[in-house]
Amino acid sequence: MMGLLSSIRGKKEKEVPVIASGIGSAQIAPITPKTKKLVIHEWPKLLSQSPDLFQEIWLKSATRSTSIKQAFGMSDNENPTNNAAFLGLATTIQAYFHKLIVTYELNDELVRDSCVQLGARHVDFTSRVFHSHFWDIFLVCMAEKIDETLSAYMSDEDKKNELIIAYQRVINAIVHQMRAGYSDRRKQQMGGVKAANNDF
Repeated sequence: MMGLLSSIRGKKEKEVPVIASGIGSAQIAPITPKTKKLVIHEWPKLLSQSPDLFQEIWLKSATRSTSIKQAFGMSDNENPTNNAAFLGLATTIQAYFHKLIVTYELNDELVRDSCVQLGARHVDFTSRVFHSHFWDIFLVCMAEKIDETLSAYMSDEDKKNELIIAYQRVINAIVHQMRAGYSDRRKQQMGGVKAANNDF
């Protein structure tokens, strides 16, 4: 059986945001205790099955967006596997998700505060061509890889699909909060610029 996310595999960067009811949905429901428990419990097994999970996700993101490559100073035809600085971020991203899932145990307040702060800090990267739609691309690539990994070792279709949906909800919530922090800081900056211009 094809995974729940198979219909979006291989789509181009510009098509990612149109997925309305699943990955990247603007409507984010609260994460239930059951969903948290499923994600936390399966996390170690997921990583043991795919130790390079985040590196593969990160590399796939770069292949789907030349803008992501440009943000890291790579040319359009440069192989991201040859860029040590780019690859190194996969470890940082994995550590961040470990903090949210394992250390914080997906505590609503801790996750929200951390994600909002991280999203706000990404405003500093706009000068390097960063755009928040990069998160949509990463989100889809992560969901696809988790789907693929779970499908590789789980034979119970109902249980597998339940986990895929649980991870999808958690990832959506994380990106949603990061985007909120990013948008709020952008608005604050724009408000400051407008106020400064009005002084002249």
